[in-house]
Amino acid sequence: MNNEYYTFNEYIKNNKLSPSEEDYIEMIYRLYLENKKIKVAEVALALNVKIPSASKMVKRLSGKNLLEHERYGCINLSREGKKIGEKLLKRHDTIESFLKIIGVQNNLHEETEKIEHTIREETLEKISLLVGFLGENKSILKEFKDYILEKAMHINKNN
Repeated sequence: MNNEYYTFNEYIKNNKLSPSEEDYIEMIYRLYLENKKIKVAEVALALNVKIPSASKMVKRLSGKNLLEHERYGCINLSREGKKIGEKLLKRHDTIESFLKIIGVQNNLHEETEKIEHTIREETLEKISLLVGFLGENKSILKEFKDYILEKAMHINKNN
């Protein structure tokens, strides 16, 4: 037996941000792109959490120098926070695009969220290349979608 297997927690223990912290930074970055003046209540509403929970997370992220926030004031992303937010949003969009390409329809956002917090950089880069390739080669993408339809019809016929 080789020693390359670990529990899930072992694989993610070196992440600098928790999945929740990543979600907050990504959402704050999304809101920043929309209007630049962000309040804790907007973040809470966007993430479907209570204002005290959002306030606590904003304080935690502020302590990590990813954003600046004065009590009852606007939230501003630090340079590092913007960099991370941009990366997280790109990661989200890449995974969501990939899932759409392969035909995921049910719970698309949930599936994206689950994958984005566990994917390695190398894997994300390869998926991004595939998404880009298929975007530039519509005929191949059409062939793949036709293949998916054909297989789905065959499966339905046999059930």
